[in-house]
Amino acid sequence: MNSSTQRRDHANSSQSQGAYLCAGLRQLEWITRHSITGEKRELLRRYQQLKPAYNGMMVFFLIQWLAAGMVMSAVDFLPVTLLCSLLMGFSVVGLPILMHEACHSLLSRNPMVNRWLGFLCGVPGLVSVSAYRSIHLIHHSHTRTDQDPDNIEQANGVPLPKVFLHYLVLVAGIYFYIPTVAVTGYKKGRKEMKSAILVEYSLMLAIVAGAYILFPLESLVRYWLIPLLIAAQLSNVRGLAEHGLMSTGNPFVDTRTVLSNRFVSFMMCNLNYHLEHHLFPGIPWYNLPKVHRLLRDEFQKAGASLYRSYSSFLADFFKVTWSEPLRTDARLLPAHIRDEVCL
Repeated sequence: MNSSTQRRDHANSSQSQGAYLCAGLRQLEWITRHSITGEKRELLRRYQQLKPAYNGMMVFFLIQWLAAGMVMSAVDFLPVTLLCSLLMGFSVVGLPILMHEACHSLLSRNPMVNRWLGFLCGVPGLVSVSAYRSIHLIHHSHTRTDQDPDNIEQANGVPLPKVFLHYLVLVAGIYFYIPTVAVTGYKKGRKEMKSAILVEYSLMLAIVAGAYILFPLESLVRYWLIPLLIAAQLSNVRGLAEHGLMSTGNPFVDTRTVLSNRFVSFMMCNLNYHLEHHLFPGIPWYNLPKVHRLLRDEFQKAGASLYRSYSSFLADFFKVTWSEPLRTDARLLPAHIRDEVCL
């Protein structure tokens, strides 16, 4: 099949599927990883180089968590309490994101070091790095298919309205996801992986039990549980934005990037550059913005869904879910891209 036929078939397929807030789609190019020029591919290979100094983010998140907790305990003023709780919440978001990096062997080329750094980063979010790896690599190889464990539109075969599923993810997704990682990760893991998962959750249970013995319950609630709840909601928004209301069949259109601002990108270790991560999961988090800049032309040609902020994504999400029925396999596109992509 030649490229013009692929483009025409892709356009016809897209028009039959529809696109949120679009009457129709212009003819789009069928872009794949193989469409990227050799010069750009060489740069992408260079971006895969690991820089261990960036693992200092683990220390940063721990210091931020500790410092915010100390300030909150010393200053009894509601705005300070809210700000410190938010900062601690970002630490509880950031550390498991670094655990996610370990799933892709991006914290260290030494498998043992990578695994145990990933384990430590997963403890605040109650996620085993080995269990997460068992299902996360499947998510990457089968994104938005019926084999994707993260595909909310499949909902494990449960016949629930799509709008309900999307709002469930937005409000409570992480509370279902954490136990799902443990159970499904164990089921899908190989024998040696099952043993690793049991060891990690046993150690995690021992750490939580030790914290319960050593610290007052009130302190655990203020300095861990409440930040964990804040982190959960931040993760719900991020998770919905990554793959919610997207189409299938091509890596350039099944994942969304939200550029956001430097503060959010820093606190999320650039995981908001999620399309870039899915295209090249072997590139560490600190090089994802470079990938974005390098592939701007390819994103434009493919009609990729790139939002400038989480607030603009949520605004479009609420607008769509309240104004029209949710269709399977259709993309939610921001206004500045709809002008180029939509008829």
